[in-house]
Amino acid sequence: MMRSLQEVDAVVECAKLHTDDLCKETQAIFFHSELDNESIKLMELEPNLLEYLEEGNSLIIRGEMLDHAVVCTDSETFELKKAETSNSLLLLPELSLGYAEEDPSAERTVSAKPLTFEEMLSSVQASEKETRAELKVLQACYIDGYYRTLDFDYMSSVLSKVLSFIEENSWDCRRVPSRETLDVLQELEPREVLQHCLDCFAEQSSSTPTGGGGGGDTEDAEIFYRLDEDKICRFFAEELLRPTRNFNFKEFLLTWQQAVPEGFSTSLDQIQGLALIDRTSRPEVIKYFPASELPEDLSKRLAALFKAKEKWTFEEIKPYIESLVTEKMDAGALLTKYARSSYQQGVKVYNSKAPRTT
Repeated sequence: MMRSLQEVDAVVECAKLHTDDLCKETQAIFFHSELDNESIKLMELEPNLLEYLEEGNSLIIRGEMLDHAVVCTDSETFELKKAETSNSLLLLPELSLGYAEEDPSAERTVSAKPLTFEEMLSSVQASEKETRAELKVLQACYIDGYYRTLDFDYMSSVLSKVLSFIEENSWDCRRVPSRETLDVLQELEPREVLQHCLDCFAEQSSSTPTGGGGGGDTEDAEIFYRLDEDKICRFFAEELLRPTRNFNFKEFLLTWQQAVPEGFSTSLDQIQGLALIDRTSRPEVIKYFPASELPEDLSKRLAALFKAKEKWTFEEIKPYIESLVTEKMDAGALLTKYARSSYQQGVKVYNSKAPRTT
């Protein structure tokens, strides 16, 4: 069906428009007799996401029935929001409905039961890259095709066995042979758990063919690990702090240094985001306050932080909000937007914008 120019002018007049307001190019639109408005959903994307799609990549929508849906690339997660409108919308170039925006505070829930990676991808609201990174942060152990977290006390027992074995053999902590360690200790603990312990608290430093010298089968190579001093010291600090409400700060520092392996040095930098030091108390005390137990929602996390401590320096609060920053908003910008700043004895501190309640 074609419309004449006179018919188009009549439609423009009925719509109370002027021909000067119209685009130079026009197109007649006809509806199919079996129009299905529910079969298509429109989504507006930021330019970088549109480019990601045009390069042949895929976007995945994730979430359970009661979750807010999120859109994932292979490395980023965006919250999906629905735009409500009472106007009719047509599927035409540059028409937009709904949009995706990055949301660092979106809750990402993981079931407590053991899951395969594929099961997690189908339910966890995060990209594949983000999911793998979070599994590493959680120190999730991969056993028989399933990921699970290990009890803290059990991990402490396994780490203690590994460190004792290294000490018994007088090995250099920068060159720990993994094969001998696993072969001997697997009589006490599962080999997968022992390997997981090495992966959590050490990093591969080198490998040597079992025949000695160059060449040889790489599958038979002896792999050496270097113990991570900071991670091990942090773990021992957590082991001391978890059972206590408040720990005398000076006593803690002394006990902590005595607890770590010989040759290791403790530092307050190692427990950032793990504990709070109250220097106004007499004597000064330190208490267990891990970032991992705070809400992922930004407003709830800030509320919890300012409830625990009224005023924070940037260095103190940064470890507790680093996981919520984005490329567009770093920690400083986040605090500028959501917190109030002032100066205390010449030092810039941050406190809540909300009235403090008792």
